[in-house]
Amino acid sequence: MTDREFRFHLLAESIGISFLIAIAAYVLNLLLFSSSKIVSPTEAWFIEGAASFLLGFLLLLGKGGINYSSKEAAILSATTEAVSGAETVGPAEQMRRDAWKSKGFLRAGLIGVTAGIFMLIGYFVTL
Repeated sequence: MTDREFRFHLLAESIGISFLIAIAAYVLNLLLFSSSKIVSPTEAWFIEGAASFLLGFLLLLGKGGINYSSKEAAILSATTEAVSGAETVGPAEQMRRDAWKSKGFLRAGLIGVTAGIFMLIGYFVTL
């Protein structure tokens, strides 16, 4: 499977799952908010869609920064340099190299963004 085919399958999979999530959220809203006088099911769907879109976008951005393994590697390199006296990758270089490595959650982010888009489109269609 080529990279292009993989991306197409990933996108098609995320769109299908997102559509099912949007429909399930609306059905759940109908069950929960049908008798509510404060929030209608479509208003709840709008709020869920906006939250899902933002959460999916944040998941696509990913996490980054210095984690425990980066700290351990920097401490180990400093200890090795201090004990052996040999020139190794220093802790400053280790921390600089690992300062920001974005590790996004691609599949979950795509599902969240597309589910949010489906929910927002569904809200504006039902107005």
